[in-house]
Amino acid sequence: MATKVVSPNIKLMPVTATIEDAHLILGGCDTTELADHFGTPLWVMDYQTIVSAVNAVKSGLAGYPNSQILYAGKAFLCLAMCHVVKKLGLGLDVVSEGELHTALQAGVPTENIYFHGNNKSDRELKLAVENGIKIVVDSFSELSRLNEIASVLGKHAYILVRIIPGIEPDTHDHIKTGHHGSKFGISIDDLDDFVGLAISPWIRLLGLHAHIGSQTHDLEPFLEIVEVLADLVVRVQQTYGTTLELIDVGGGLGIAYTVDDQPLGLQEWAKGMSSAVEAAFKKRLLPMPRLLLEPGRSIVGTAGVTLYTAGDVKPLPEGGCYVALDGGMADNPRPATYNALYTAVIANRMDAPPSDTKTTLVGKYCESGDIIIKDAGISAETGDTIAVFGTGAYNYSMASNYNRTGRPACVLVDDGFAEVILERETCDDLLRQDRVPGWLLKS
Repeated sequence: MATKVVSPNIKLMPVTATIEDAHLILGGCDTTELADHFGTPLWVMDYQTIVSAVNAVKSGLAGYPNSQILYAGKAFLCLAMCHVVKKLGLGLDVVSEGELHTALQAGVPTENIYFHGNNKSDRELKLAVENGIKIVVDSFSELSRLNEIASVLGKHAYILVRIIPGIEPDTHDHIKTGHHGSKFGISIDDLDDFVGLAISPWIRLLGLHAHIGSQTHDLEPFLEIVEVLADLVVRVQQTYGTTLELIDVGGGLGIAYTVDDQPLGLQEWAKGMSSAVEAAFKKRLLPMPRLLLEPGRSIVGTAGVTLYTAGDVKPLPEGGCYVALDGGMADNPRPATYNALYTAVIANRMDAPPSDTKTTLVGKYCESGDIIIKDAGISAETGDTIAVFGTGAYNYSMASNYNRTGRPACVLVDDGFAEVILERETCDDLLRQDRVPGWLLKS
């Protein structure tokens, strides 16, 4: 009997979430005990949810063996996550020297690392070339600098070129990246000139990359990418006699943050993309390319839950109340940045009925916009453990030290065990980079 494929991105809770004695259990661990032992705010990552997400993508790609899943590290990256990437047989998409350094320190095979991003520094490009990292080139000037760096090093630079496909998914403007006018990539109209300049003893152009943005729910925009890239492969072949071997269709598949979100499942997404590539390249009489997919949020988003402790409760004159949490926009800037929506429960009272009281969960930071969830639908009390779902992607990676506050700890849970993978920052950690000019110390 075939094992049922679970696609966590369509669920609100991690796949291991259960309720025991009215407590929320994740990865076999009682969340109230996690909060007591590790403190709050606390990021909790459920390992089995990550595994299930990866298996769903692999299942969708089963009919297209010449493919590779590249985890988009910007969603959530640390040494432990790099080891998860290795363990699950994934490649890795990085966008900075810090992310690349983390991957190298964790021993991620260099042939499986792809370096993205605009305005890469010469230092970053040199590091990538020295280590044989594939580079997704974003501009003509980057190509020129890279050619010079590779020639000085006497090593080939293996590249893909990021093109702007002119596709706009139905998502927030701040996370659209494939539309005309995007800061990322080069125009389709400029591709011929780019390929001409890439014909160099030191440059090896392997393929094309496109990415339309994040938190997309439907398959159609992704299928448009495939058609655009297939046409461009034909164009490059006809103009230069070069057959490109790699097609990177990016990522951006969304997750369910609320019950109203209905994203496509990971298996359906991967199968739809691979089937589209096969059909598009057969129709154009092209050899089948190596297909790269770059899921990030859809791999780790649902795996993450943030635990807070409820503090002061402030009734409002017009009804409802504010419930202040011991975290907020420094550990989750997405509501303030994108008006992102979330779902919360009372982890120590999972049997509490839904509330009609207009409870707004607010953070502790000195900003009026520090609101995590408006009308959360729960009647939280001081001391309750509040769990906010869907916080595995872009919470840690976008977190700050606003108001001189240390970032939370993160634990990885599995089979009843919880291990710290990111230590909580202390006040001394905040002082570590501080320096005081000597003349300020003189009386």
